[in-house]
Amino acid sequence: MREIHSVEIKEEAHVGAARRAVHSFAHRLGFDETELSELDIVMQEIGTNAVRYATGGGTIHFTTPLGDERRGIELFYADRGPGIYNVERATSDGNSTGGGLGGGFGAVRRLLDEFDVYSTVRTTSRLTFARARRTTHGTVLLGRKWAADASAAGRKGVVQRRVGAWSRPCPGERVNGDAYLMCSHGRRQLFAVVDGLGHGSGANEAARAAVTCLEGWHGEPLKELILATHDALRSTRGAVMGVCVINFEEMRFEYAGVGNVLARVINSSEPVHPISTNGTLGLRLPEKIHVLTGKWTEGASIVLASDGLSQSWDIADYPGLLRREAQVLAGVLMRDYARDSDDATVLVAR
Repeated sequence: MREIHSVEIKEEAHVGAARRAVHSFAHRLGFDETELSELDIVMQEIGTNAVRYATGGGTIHFTTPLGDERRGIELFYADRGPGIYNVERATSDGNSTGGGLGGGFGAVRRLLDEFDVYSTVRTTSRLTFARARRTTHGTVLLGRKWAADASAAGRKGVVQRRVGAWSRPCPGERVNGDAYLMCSHGRRQLFAVVDGLGHGSGANEAARAAVTCLEGWHGEPLKELILATHDALRSTRGAVMGVCVINFEEMRFEYAGVGNVLARVINSSEPVHPISTNGTLGLRLPEKIHVLTGKWTEGASIVLASDGLSQSWDIADYPGLLRREAQVLAGVLMRDYARDSDDATVLVAR
């Protein structure tokens, strides 16, 4: 599971700090001097716009790209407003949105190998506010850059990767009590989110034990996998878990969960309501484990999340978000609905 580094950008001094942090991270990954200079420009543009236009500033997150063995860096910027009214114009090359280095987000798009942006403006809708009780406007920007010997030739622009994932420990904790996993067996792909009870080292130990068990999956039925994970966690404090397997050849899926892990299927051709079994892996598991099976629709998404992410979100509050990359959806949900009192994890699969 990748580690995500974050730097807040609220004032001019933070721009340089964020630029240096990304530069240092990319240097350790093996980027050459030209590529590092290009990343410096990207960070200067993003940081300048965060300070000048984002209400309360923004945050830049950086890590390695998910599920890709090539040497690369992934940048994810997020703020909470006021949003961009004309995204297409703001991201066109040559349009400076804040008097930075003259290229604006157009330069950011040009200097990155993959680029996606999503922005919503502030709404005065009382219905939306009453339902969400949270800020749902602002801008997120996702970009990836590959080292020269790992470049994605011909893939510049928006790449619709089918999986997005985000996980972070409870603020103040050094280790994460949540975990996620993705693995394949033939044309079947398994996606899982695990939440160790509580947070801290004990929760981390339980989550890692569950992931180790799941990594041994070779196509066994989900009920058998749940039982095996339950046995593997008996010496830990326990965990809850949601697991989905999608067969992209037969366009079928199955889901099984234990405890309060959210599973929500959106944009499906027919209603799908995954239900988890009550209990705690390693501690208490009922004899009957509910496994949901059904048709998988091209264009549908399943969201798995620990209870560190509030379940009160509604995709209708984010027009056009389902057309963005899965990692953008995961990042927006974490920005707006992650709780400050717990570990938080969200995984999106399409």
